[in-house]
Amino acid sequence: MTSGHVAAFWADEEARLLDPARPHVVRDSKTPSGAVPISALRGPVISDALTRTFRAHGLDVRFVYTIDDYDPMDSQSMREKAGMAEHMGKPLCTIPSPDPSVAPDFAEYHAARFIALFAGLGITPEFYRMRDLYRSGALDKQIDLVLRNAEAIRAIHKRIANVDHEAGWLPISVICENCGRIGTTLATDYDGNTVAYVCRLDYVEWAQGCGHGGRISPFKGNSKLLWNEQWCAQWDHFGVTYEEGGKDLLTAGGSRDRSNEIYREVFRREPPLGLAHEFFLFGGKKMATSKDIGAKATDLVAIYPPELTRFLMLRTHPKRHIEFDPAGMTLPRLMDEYDRCADDYLRDHMTDFAKTWRLSQVSPDPSPPPAYRARFGTVANWLQIPSITPEKEAGREKAAALDDRELRDLHVRIELARQWLDRWAPEEAKFSVSQTVPQIEFTKDQRRYLVEIKELVGKVRDPEEMQNQLYEYAKKAGLVNEEGKPRRDAFAAIYLAFIGKPIGPRAGMLLTSLEPEFVRRRLDAVAIP
Repeated sequence: MTSGHVAAFWADEEARLLDPARPHVVRDSKTPSGAVPISALRGPVISDALTRTFRAHGLDVRFVYTIDDYDPMDSQSMREKAGMAEHMGKPLCTIPSPDPSVAPDFAEYHAARFIALFAGLGITPEFYRMRDLYRSGALDKQIDLVLRNAEAIRAIHKRIANVDHEAGWLPISVICENCGRIGTTLATDYDGNTVAYVCRLDYVEWAQGCGHGGRISPFKGNSKLLWNEQWCAQWDHFGVTYEEGGKDLLTAGGSRDRSNEIYREVFRREPPLGLAHEFFLFGGKKMATSKDIGAKATDLVAIYPPELTRFLMLRTHPKRHIEFDPAGMTLPRLMDEYDRCADDYLRDHMTDFAKTWRLSQVSPDPSPPPAYRARFGTVANWLQIPSITPEKEAGREKAAALDDRELRDLHVRIELARQWLDRWAPEEAKFSVSQTVPQIEFTKDQRRYLVEIKELVGKVRDPEEMQNQLYEYAKKAGLVNEEGKPRRDAFAAIYLAFIGKPIGPRAGMLLTSLEPEFVRRRLDAVAIP
């Protein structure tokens, strides 16, 4: 009897699809049309993780990243912003910058802010701007090939996506010599050197053309290929062999299918391989900062450690969607998962969890994680008890002094926990020790329990031993369930007495962190009926 197929780690599965005898090029891209949501990092992080994995399998790999800054401004949300209506339909790189002191044009303003995140995340592709490729003539050969095969391409659009283009249509957009728009022009009649074009008033809904027309060379930056054809031109120019992408682009009959057929029929080459990653959702909706859905990448990356940002993108298989909301308990759970993967890496480098941890690191060849890492939720609790010093408490928890790497890791967690408590933590995770006696009615059993645990105060100083003793005293007080385990109302009594709410940090840690005399007085005060 033979055993069934055991699926390999997802990145390893992709590596095995590639021919080891030839060099490979992984490509990704971004259109800099506005502020970038955190979801836009999923593609680059996945592509980088795949590039690392391909190289680990012995493949010769380049990773290229294109900035599609020659695309027309077509964002309806941007149109509504002051001063933007007049620029609709123009190439993004010819629109004025929101802040000329930061970047010379609109596209570079947003592209530079996004690209600046890459190095800190360990993403190091070769960057190319489409304005440079077009204006330098690097894509002229591909433009000529596309224009000479316009009728075949038109038929592919009809066959694959049921999209009809009018007779004479050419799959390029010319930059109007009169108004500078690229999204409002219809090009026809390629004679091998020039094309005819008209800047139509009503060609698209999101911009108005000027009505100008004439003939112009489509080369040296005077035009750009339409999306499907530009995709093929990029594959051909760079020799792309692998390109993953978002699910919306890789659906049946969608953009990728059209480009694949154009590449096969017109360019006479096989299109790149590549998986489709699922959406990154915020409250069940696809992220889009232009619609105020989701967090900006620059904002979150400024707070999350780079390893955690990468982990957020890689912990979920690319073919499953990510549901993300930084509020609530998302961050503590994410940190706990990260630590679980780190523990796996220390035990066995070859598990899926271990590989996820490794690919989440900034360095492709990381040092192992510290053996001791304070749990994130515990660090957040330490920060809310004034009498606790996290470094001292961590040393007590480890039962030894922290080494330099453990201290650095702890300090990262301390700062992150502060941000979480300030920005995102739910109210039930926040607490402070009440300086006055809470006006709360306790049950008879709870009062008896609080009286009895008083004898532990000052005698038991170890938090774990105190926790164990509190369990035992709850049993003695009869505060147990049918299974003989302490009921919630036992520890709720402690929390209510000191922080005024029924839940809180580990009770053993709380009681041993406070001055014994303060604890005794509080227990006396609340135990009196």
